[in-house]
Amino acid sequence: MIARDSETGFSLVETLVALAVIAGMAGILFEAVAANAQAASGLARRREAVMLAQSLLAQAAMPPGPGELAEKGEWNGLAWRFSRRPIAVGARDSGLPLEEVRIDVIAQPGGRRLVSVRTLRLDR
Repeated sequence: MIARDSETGFSLVETLVALAVIAGMAGILFEAVAANAQAASGLARRREAVMLAQSLLAQAAMPPGPGELAEKGEWNGLAWRFSRRPIAVGARDSGLPLEEVRIDVIAQPGGRRLVSVRTLRLDR
């Protein structure tokens, strides 16, 4: 049996539908890749903020001197605030003078807090 020309191959409508499905799937794929890249960028920024907070905390633990830590500053697009306050000694405590040290690292363009570190240490 001989096939007619109109029955062989794909019609134009079938080809256009297939291309539309492929374009839709590619759009979904590109959106997922962009969201993944944005999340990775945010994670890298947060990692920078954690490293900055750890560095500032180590600097705050050093004895007082000419290089004493300022109350606030900025580094590489990250703003940071440093504060310390004495802790009242309760009846259960050992009577050692303690202070709370707090460091907040904030994303500069948005003002969103990325990291907040608090610890207790012996008062100087």
